[in-house]
Amino acid sequence: MAKGVLIETKEGKRIVKGLGYYETPEIKNLKHLVKRSVERYRDAVAFRFKDKNGNITGKTYIDFDRDIDCLGTALISLGLKGMRFSIIGENRYEWGVCYLAVTNGSGIAVPLDKYLPENEVETLIERGKVDVIFYSPSFHDMMVSISNKNKRLKYYICMEQLENMPGDTRFMSLPDLIDRGENLLKTGDKSFVNEEINSDEMSVLLFTSGTTSLSKGVMLSHNNIVSNVISITATLKAGPGDVHLSLLPLHHTFENTVGFLFMVSAGVCIAYCDGIKHIAQNLKEYNISLLVAVPAVFETLYRRLTEGIKKSGKEKLVESLFKVSGTLRSIGIDLRRVLFKSIFDQFAPKLRLAVSGAAPLDPEIVVWFDNIGFRLLQGYGLTEASPVVATNNDFVNEPGTIGYPIKDVEAAILDPDDSGMGELIVRGPNVMLGYYEDPDATSDTLIDGGWLRTGDLATIDEKGFIRITGRAKSMIVFTNGKKAFPEEYEILLGNIPYVKDSFVWGNKAPDGDIQVCAKIVIDRDALSSENSVSENDKQEIIDSAIKEINKGLPQYKIIRYFVYSFKDLIKTTTLKTKRNIELERVLTAIKNSGLDMRRMNGKLIDTFEE
Repeated sequence: MAKGVLIETKEGKRIVKGLGYYETPEIKNLKHLVKRSVERYRDAVAFRFKDKNGNITGKTYIDFDRDIDCLGTALISLGLKGMRFSIIGENRYEWGVCYLAVTNGSGIAVPLDKYLPENEVETLIERGKVDVIFYSPSFHDMMVSISNKNKRLKYYICMEQLENMPGDTRFMSLPDLIDRGENLLKTGDKSFVNEEINSDEMSVLLFTSGTTSLSKGVMLSHNNIVSNVISITATLKAGPGDVHLSLLPLHHTFENTVGFLFMVSAGVCIAYCDGIKHIAQNLKEYNISLLVAVPAVFETLYRRLTEGIKKSGKEKLVESLFKVSGTLRSIGIDLRRVLFKSIFDQFAPKLRLAVSGAAPLDPEIVVWFDNIGFRLLQGYGLTEASPVVATNNDFVNEPGTIGYPIKDVEAAILDPDDSGMGELIVRGPNVMLGYYEDPDATSDTLIDGGWLRTGDLATIDEKGFIRITGRAKSMIVFTNGKKAFPEEYEILLGNIPYVKDSFVWGNKAPDGDIQVCAKIVIDRDALSSENSVSENDKQEIIDSAIKEINKGLPQYKIIRYFVYSFKDLIKTTTLKTKRNIELERVLTAIKNSGLDMRRMNGKLIDTFEE
């Protein structure tokens, strides 16, 4: 039996359970998580970020703990205990302070997506019955606008002190509240510090991204989240001396649990990214060693590095070094970081480990990075599981799979077909309490035996590796009963020169035949950068590449028709394609063209999109 996983047959199912690799901490709740880290790491720098002048500064674990206690005490003094608090803003130190000041004794946190338009923010405030909202200065105008319409919200708390605060007494600043709490603590106010945590009750209400339907409110408890932190600790090695770049939005569970709470628990310093355009700079200036991101980040990094190697004429040298390195590793000598030091010096000298989630990752990229000595792990999770379910790790890294379930999490396949594929179901202490005010959706998702239906189709092999094949809702079923998934095509299309992104769907022809169709987003910058190649030749390169893909597929599975676009796909904040919206968008464009899919094949559809 492979270390780290237990495979059993019970309840009429083949069940795989994660066992873990490293010693796990005893953490009672999120408040205990913070206090434990303060005891262990005290004056170590917990957070690094830039001040208003662009200078790198930081906060220690003691600073972090003090600010949480001060804010929590102030909130209770305002009569806000037990209420609901939204948090909206970019990733920053204050976001974490607000989140833990709420969950650790003040009330229920309702994090909001910073990319939502005002009307959707208002909708979620109402759905979540929010009483107070914390916001960063970039959302000040939105908050003023909302305050003119919403008289139910008790306070609007800006994360910074602003000069243009409205006269409305509901507007307050975080610095003022922290000062207030500090004074109360000095007088002996222990209302927040001594507040008991009920670890079984809802502490966080998270609204899903709603890629296929109206977003649902996921109810999570301290037990759910803390159990996931403990399980991750048993799976991934991280600790003092490591620096993590916080890049994905903190309102999302992937970053919240893995990139924030796990890092705080492990004693890792969190550095805040200045924005997607500054990743390369931040990786170097903060000496990043750990990274939690989505495939698009690693795909971009891979392309830039391999294109740079190609342009420098060192492609054959790198390939030969791969062979030398592989031979040395076979006899127990690992010199990858030495042999490929010049590559690391270009983007991140200290980077050693990264976890990718939220979408499929091309196995070729995993292998390439491993060849140069950088461990890139594909993991898997969902908000309803707090979120991590499975991941590759330091001991096993099987490209194309999501590895094993993490410690204390079980996985199985519901109603597998003859090939062993079926819906992935999971259970463990990390599984949500249910959907907020939606008992029907809860009963459909949480089934007998405590299992959570993920909505993803998967297989589990004899060694326990889980392979996600695609979303059940986006699966393409051909007339012969065979199945395919958009994700598998999109990975192949993503490897074509000049292709930035793609969206694949199954189109039903008038005769009932199911045809695979694709919308291909062309990289305008890549097209314009190579003036030596004509526009027609570039399109021919893409056309030929699609023909090559089709040569390796059964006839029923080939890409029948495809259209081009320069417009980016519509995505969630974790860069998942909103498939229902994209499908409506492309079908509308084809309808507006007055043509059908056959006659639009190979054409640009941008002028027909609404």
